[in-house]
Amino acid sequence: MDNRVFMKRYNEFYFLTDPEDFINSHCPDEEEWQLLENPVKLEEFERMVLKTSAFYQLRLTLIQPRHFLLITENGEASISMGFPQPVDFTYQIFQRSCCEQKELRGSVGLLTVTQTTMKLRLLPPAVGSFEVMIFARLGNTSGMFGWVCSFQVECSKPQPAKDLPENPYLCWGMQRNAEALGLEPRVCGSEVAVLGGGTFELVLHTARPLMMLCELSHKDLDQNLAKRCLATQIEADKLTCHVLCPYTGYYRLSVFVRDYERAGDNFSNAGNFMLYCAGNPINLNELFPPALSNWCGPGISTDLAGLSKFSHTEAIVSTQQGQLDITFRNQHDLDIHAVLSKEHRPRAGHDLTRHVFLAHARTEVMVSVTLPEPGVYKLSLYASAAPDEDYAPLCDFVVRNGAEAGRPAFPRTYAAWGKGDVLLEPRTGLLEPHSRVRLRARVPGARRVCA
Repeated sequence: MDNRVFMKRYNEFYFLTDPEDFINSHCPDEEEWQLLENPVKLEEFERMVLKTSAFYQLRLTLIQPRHFLLITENGEASISMGFPQPVDFTYQIFQRSCCEQKELRGSVGLLTVTQTTMKLRLLPPAVGSFEVMIFARLGNTSGMFGWVCSFQVECSKPQPAKDLPENPYLCWGMQRNAEALGLEPRVCGSEVAVLGGGTFELVLHTARPLMMLCELSHKDLDQNLAKRCLATQIEADKLTCHVLCPYTGYYRLSVFVRDYERAGDNFSNAGNFMLYCAGNPINLNELFPPALSNWCGPGISTDLAGLSKFSHTEAIVSTQQGQLDITFRNQHDLDIHAVLSKEHRPRAGHDLTRHVFLAHARTEVMVSVTLPEPGVYKLSLYASAAPDEDYAPLCDFVVRNGAEAGRPAFPRTYAAWGKGDVLLEPRTGLLEPHSRVRLRARVPGARRVCA
């Protein structure tokens, strides 16, 4: 069937076909020509699932249901199959009426495919009769999908409308070939993840270093806003995606990976996960900062640069004091630069460059940050191996500040202040008038102090 029009084609499957298989699609008028020890009655034949030759050529096994007619329970029905070799699946659903069949668009089914099984959860959107056609092809190929079997679904009471997200990648949960892409085996993850609040964290363990991209969709979420709902951390042995949900309802989170060292390769879809935010969505003013890089938090990029022993190993750092210190070891003696940024700054004050202070002590680096107001900041680290080289980005930290009282800026530094210099006190750039202040600093090689 192409576009539901019969196409005559040559098919060797029906030459000397096993009677046990032949009876699934053809029933002779005379029982003796079934060539079965226990002939099938016509009534039973009419209840059997219609299986095409492709069903047997792909060595599929129907696990459930046993008959072509499915009656929904609590508004849903399911179909499952087994197979000994990799197989890809897709499906079509038609709503039947007295004179026509209308193909249903949108998410009315949840398809999950593993290495050896397929499960399709059907969620008819209305009362009525529906035809379900299953298509399959051999895994790891790009050939056309072939029709393998059909079912009829009767729904007397559908589930309430859910506005399920579209899934252009067909399957939910981890893709069947996720392990070949470099991901460690794990629970399929095809069930809906119900979130009590507006945050979610997905962690995927890897067998080798991978690069990751993520995509988030929701009926009310535009593309630019969706980017500010994701923060990814890429480490040698795991991938982490932090998700913010600014609306209630259903989301699709899709993950794409490639080998880290093969920058010219295309990304492949490794999994698609359905999230449901039941309440307490994130305020739009609390989303991640714009223009986050794919490298949030310490990971492969900082490892390759020789940075290690980070005091903060997560991509998201929270403080209730309005200040924090991030320390790490700089094994290759790189020049480190840090930039603090925030999308909206309603309060007047110093430029944010005065709110970051770097201190070097041999191989130890401390990045001190003071935050002038509450909100969400981006702290970006850069490194240069030589004075004449440009600074290369290493990673971003998302900094959440819950302190209402703003912290003052650091003292201004000049070109003479360099690596190895340490300011002990005072740590603020604004001194109280008529106050007595002690200045303490460590400046290797200094001969004289002038004030």
